Amino acid sequence: MKVGLVESLNARPLTWGIENDTSLEKVYQSPKVLNEMLLRGDLDTALISSVECLRNNDKLAYSLSCGVCGKTSVRSILFFHHRSELEELSIVTVDIGSRTSVALLELLLFKQFQRKIEVKAQDPTLIKSKLKQGLGSHLLFGDNALLAEYDENKYLVIDLAEWWNRLTGKYFIFALWAYPKDKWIEDSFFLKSLDYGLENIQDIIDQEKRFPSKFTYNYLMKELHYKPEAKNFQGFLQFEIELRNLGIL
Repeated sequence: MKVGLVESLNARPLTWGIENDTSLEKVYQSPKVLNEMLLRGDLDTALISSVECLRNNDKLAYSLSCGVCGKTSVRSILFFHHRSELEELSIVTVDIGSRTSVALLELLLFKQFQRKIEVKAQDPTLIKSKLKQGLGSHLLFGDNALLAEYDENKYLVIDLAEWWNRLTGKYFIFALWAYPKDKWIEDSFFLKSLDYGLENIQDIIDQEKRFPSKFTYNYLMKELHYKPEAKNFQGFLQFEIELRNLGIL
C-alpha cells in the first residue's frame, strides 16, 4: 500500500504507526500535493485537507474516525492581520500547501468584512520573509505557523480555530484520511496508526527538537485532538453549508 503523509508536527500522532510500518510505502508531501496525487491514482490513501474531501466527494471517500481536529485553538493555523489593514483589507497571501485553512479564512473574512477578500497562494518561505519584514497580511499553517517570526506591534495574530469557535460555538476538522471510492479502507487501519502514536507519544516528543518538550506535549495532547467529537462533526457540516452558500466550495 502507498500512503501519503504530511511532515507537520500536528499530524504526527495520526501518522506515527504508518511511519513505523516497514511494509508500507510512504510519500511525504503537502496536503495540496497529496490530494492531487490521490486524484491521479498515484496513492492508495493520504491525509489531506478536509475541504478537499468535500470538493471531491464524487471521487474520494474519507474516514471520519480520526483526523486533525481543533476545539477552541490549535496554535498552528494562524492569520497574521497587519494592524494597518484592520479596517480595510484587500488581499491576503496564503500558504500554498493547505486548502482547508484558506477556505476557512475566506469564510471568516467574509463574515467580518461582508465581502470576499482576495487570497493569493504563495510559497510559505516567501510569506515568512514578508512577515518578518512586516509587509502585508498572511495565512500560515502547520510548522510554518509555529515557527513564524513577526513584530507583535505590526500584527494581530488570530487562531482560525478559535475564531471559528467564537462565531459558531462549534469545533473544527482540518485534515482527514481519504482514498479512492473504489478502494475502500477500513477505519481500523487509520485508528491503529493513531493508537500507536498516542501510546508512543513520548517518542514523538523526544524526536521533535525544534520546540521544548512541554510545548510539544501541550500542543499535541491538549490543544489538538484526533478523534472527532459531536461539535467537530457539527462544525464540519456548517463549514460545508456556508462554503456552498458563498460559492467557495
